[in-house]
Amino acid sequence: MMLLLDHLSKAYGRSTVRAVKDLSLQIEDGEFIALLGSSGCGKTSTLRMIAGFEAATEGSITLAGRRIDGLPPAQRRVAMAFEGYALYPPLTVEDNIGFGLAAKPGFDPRQRVRELADLLEIGPILKRKPAGLSGGQQQRASLARALARDAELHLLDEPMGQLEPQLRAILRGRVKALTKARGLTSVLVTHDQTEANAMADRIAVMEGGVLQQYGTPTELREQPANLFVATFFGEPPMNALPAVVGNSGLILDGDDNTHASLPGVTLPPLGTPVVLGLRPHAITLGQGDWAATVISNRWLGDEAHVALDMGGRLIVVVAHHRIAARTGSVIPLGFAPRDLHLFDAKTGQALMHGVQTLSSQTSFTERKSGP
Repeated sequence: MMLLLDHLSKAYGRSTVRAVKDLSLQIEDGEFIALLGSSGCGKTSTLRMIAGFEAATEGSITLAGRRIDGLPPAQRRVAMAFEGYALYPPLTVEDNIGFGLAAKPGFDPRQRVRELADLLEIGPILKRKPAGLSGGQQQRASLARALARDAELHLLDEPMGQLEPQLRAILRGRVKALTKARGLTSVLVTHDQTEANAMADRIAVMEGGVLQQYGTPTELREQPANLFVATFFGEPPMNALPAVVGNSGLILDGDDNTHASLPGVTLPPLGTPVVLGLRPHAITLGQGDWAATVISNRWLGDEAHVALDMGGRLIVVVAHHRIAARTGSVIPLGFAPRDLHLFDAKTGQALMHGVQTLSSQTSFTERKSGP
């Protein structure tokens, strides 16, 4: 392993509230991982503990076989791109990027500076000083300075948050390619799941200081560990429909008591409250035993987003073609059992992902008798 966080916790001052709670992660050599979560979830506190700017309350940090949580930042062999730029005001952009680099046989620091400046499209401003730069230019200079170093670990704290969307999309691919070409082990902190998806080999989803799930983007999307990950990861979010286990399937909450028949599927005990999860892309419009009223139908240029009302439940469906359905019209819909997710309503923990039934479509009908 390259980086190991072992039961890491962080509390500030005398507070009993912990910003990070018992976090354990293993990051392999050359791996690019992302800490993903909303503001206050503990991802930045984790990054600062790794860098040495915050002391861990409990736990240990091991990097390349060395325990580093007791070392000052300068001795940790870690490079960091700060969200707040942290450039040296008296130095030019060129000198900021090359700060700390020394010439040695076979290595020209000026060449690396120029290559990174071209990659991040800041070549024309190399002779300027930070005070005369925009926020996006300063952010790219800070990122270039971190990537220039031959560190054992590169920490990237929201490194592209100030950039316009088109440039951000381009640079994500370039930075990911660079880290792979140089074999850099990297940790990205972001609240942007698109950025995490585009750049990370694995993603650690955090909430309330607690690690919710650590896995590949595909694992988070197709096998979320709990309801939080299911509804947080994915755009638009997963549809979450409260239900209860009935005699032959699921009875969805609501005035119309819609029944989801799942023949041959092993479900929790009768009467157990659950949540049925469906990704917007997994629902088929125009066919199926389920019907809903169209609330809105938007074509976004490459896909349609359709919001529907089914007995007071809001459902969002995404299709890669235009949907001919007007607002107020009723449209049938359905889904394949393999795309169903089921969660415990009390704990939020996942119960199953995808089921095999005797039919290709799950049948949704009106409930006729008790549970």
